[in-house]
Amino acid sequence: MLSNQPERPSHEVRRLERSFPMSARLGWLYPYALLYLFILIVAFYFPDIAPMADEGIHLYQIQHFHAGHLDLHGALTNIPGYHWLMALLTMPVETPSVVLVRRINAFFALGTLTTLMVLTYQVRGRLCITRVTQLLFMPLVLPFYFLIYTDAVSLLLILLCLSLGLSNRMLLAAVIGTLSLGIRQNNIVWLAMMPFLLYATEGGAWTDRRRLLRHVLRCWPFGLCAVAFLAFYFINGGVAVGDQWAHPPLAIHCGNFFFMLLVYLVLFLPAIVSHLPKTRAFVLALPHKGLLLTLLLMVYLFGFTNSHPYNQVYPEYFLRNMVLMTMVSSVWIKVLCFPLMALALCDFLARCPGRPAWVVIGVFAVLAVVPAWLIEQRYYMVPLLLMLLYRDEEAPWAEAATTWFYLFAGAVCTYGMTTHRFFM
Repeated sequence: MLSNQPERPSHEVRRLERSFPMSARLGWLYPYALLYLFILIVAFYFPDIAPMADEGIHLYQIQHFHAGHLDLHGALTNIPGYHWLMALLTMPVETPSVVLVRRINAFFALGTLTTLMVLTYQVRGRLCITRVTQLLFMPLVLPFYFLIYTDAVSLLLILLCLSLGLSNRMLLAAVIGTLSLGIRQNNIVWLAMMPFLLYATEGGAWTDRRRLLRHVLRCWPFGLCAVAFLAFYFINGGVAVGDQWAHPPLAIHCGNFFFMLLVYLVLFLPAIVSHLPKTRAFVLALPHKGLLLTLLLMVYLFGFTNSHPYNQVYPEYFLRNMVLMTMVSSVWIKVLCFPLMALALCDFLARCPGRPAWVVIGVFAVLAVVPAWLIEQRYYMVPLLLMLLYRDEEAPWAEAATTWFYLFAGAVCTYGMTTHRFFM
């Protein structure tokens, strides 16, 4: 029905808009401002304690570059792009301290938060404070924003690459992606994923050959990333720069696959419980489910081992090692853990139909972790964060439970790791 009231002139509309208080117009920004404030508070109140775990290696390399020395620490596995960056940013000081480098690292988290907000809008069509809070406080990721680790900068570059790709700025996305290889060379897996994930996010049909061909031609800049990685691989003689015995190339291991399922279960437990009816229906409709489950059990029993030396030290400090050593300490404990991993896998598979982006992330997550002998939950940061970004809204209670769990667990993990009480 048409209204009989005359339309207001544009100048009157603007006058009415100006009559609203600024606080009312900008009120939606307050929760996001609190997230930025949280990062700054933790960065500046971080305790001045000695480097922990691999922080000592990274700090040594940064200070070494800062002093003008070019040789690399023997245990440094990454291309030293992160260390050169930190050395350049700390040039105004005489010697970069552990606190200074940690604070600089934390400032990259501000960029990560901004990028997560942009990606939430690009992928979901709207900003959502609940999902952004979950993305920031994911316990697997949050503590490493404040430690001297390559993960914070690496994650920022990968997320920027995805955001630029979704904005159809492929060349710039490929440049950012190539730079990320200088931080963590195994980012090549996520760069290989980008064209597929971009196509899936845009809703492209895999059977539409013309559209698929146009997309492939549009993504040609990502070929530069592949060329850069292959050049490094053949010159270096492998993926790892140092400590190559602990990171052998071209190997297949099941440990990270099953441990990633366990981490998936813990992080997404409320969503998994909320999704149980659909998961049950998916499993019941699956043909030969008994045979498939038995096959998975056999692969798990024979393939899941804890053979890496780094996974067998200091279980009282490294939570990951404590869990791994407990899981393989008895065949009965190992068997009892299997239903948890099977549930996680079934939940993931039940979400795949009609969600091509979810499938792409899962496939490349497996490709990323299967070659790794060392079982390390940091390898799962990118895929699990992307799964959270792309996951559909669950029941309100599940979203609320996930948010509160992340807030609590993220804070506890950050406090525990930054005070030398434990390490993940």
